[in-house]
Amino acid sequence: MRILIIENGYKDLVNSRFPLGSYLEQNGNTVIYACPNPEKDSEVLSLNVSRNKTSFFLLVSSILKLIRIEKNKKVDTVVSFRFTSNLLNYFSSFFGIKKKRIGVITGLGIAFVSNTTKNKILQTIITLFYNLAKKRLIIVAQNPDDLLDLGISRGHVILGSGISGPKYQNLLAKDSQTLNLLFVGRLLKSKGIVSAVDVIKKLQLRNNKIKLIIAGYIDPNNPDSVSNDYLEEIKTSQGVEYLSYVENMNEVYSRSDILLFPSVYREGVPRTIIESLSYGLTIITKDMPGCRETVLNNGIITKNNFTEEAVNYIETLTDMKISSNKQESISLFKTKFSEKVIFPKYSKIIIDK
Repeated sequence: MRILIIENGYKDLVNSRFPLGSYLEQNGNTVIYACPNPEKDSEVLSLNVSRNKTSFFLLVSSILKLIRIEKNKKVDTVVSFRFTSNLLNYFSSFFGIKKKRIGVITGLGIAFVSNTTKNKILQTIITLFYNLAKKRLIIVAQNPDDLLDLGISRGHVILGSGISGPKYQNLLAKDSQTLNLLFVGRLLKSKGIVSAVDVIKKLQLRNNKIKLIIAGYIDPNNPDSVSNDYLEEIKTSQGVEYLSYVENMNEVYSRSDILLFPSVYREGVPRTIIESLSYGLTIITKDMPGCRETVLNNGIITKNNFTEEAVNYIETLTDMKISSNKQESISLFKTKFSEKVIFPKYSKIIIDK
């Protein structure tokens, strides 16, 4: 079978779709990839799938190019990830020989978090699209809430994209005298950076052997980003270790104890949480779709005030409880989110007739 995988960005393609493609190839399939602006020395096909700016002419041009790719590469099955890719997949289905098509919803984004006028319009458009698309695409969501919110009753749920887990652990001898909290992500208000910093500020008033590690960066093109002035304040805050963007997170996860994930952004199942589970971190997150599936007895889901509930929980933690949480997190990762569990589920939908 010749399978085409479409992503919105080259980095996501490499990190999340190449491993799935390799798994499919091990089972005798040929996998072709397409995304916007691939690296020149890669074999990835260029397909303009902008996640931010989609004009009518750009959309038509991309649909026509996708149709040509499918024909020239003799594609049997098209698998698309994220909204714009799914849009192209849907419109391409009206042309050429009928193919198997899968559209994967990797989260509903910020549009489904607040009910501003703009977001209500976006919610209507997205819901209408997926209810049309389900007639021509097999719909896969990465958490059950997304299907419910879209009113789709016959879709599939696969929890996340699947990762292999730690390549190695304990790269550095952890300082057992310090409790290390971790925040990972762009420094956006919707991602919860302000709440995470407020947590360490409150904890530092009572215990200076607690530290917050921040692996993230300002997004200057995003109006939701914190300011440069706020970033400078973060850098000089007591108990904060600011790393900016980190390419390889292995060492950072290895020396962390607790993930703070106060995001309200609607992801499928946040990759950061899955990676943290694989390293045995305690998880503190909000009661959000995709996050709910990641916490059992290995942390807490905050219901109201993230900062207060996180501080109260952290202050009750003992070494024994942190150790117990570690085992629970690793077990949860292995049974629900590992690529050994997730890839066969994608393969079954993609390959089965």
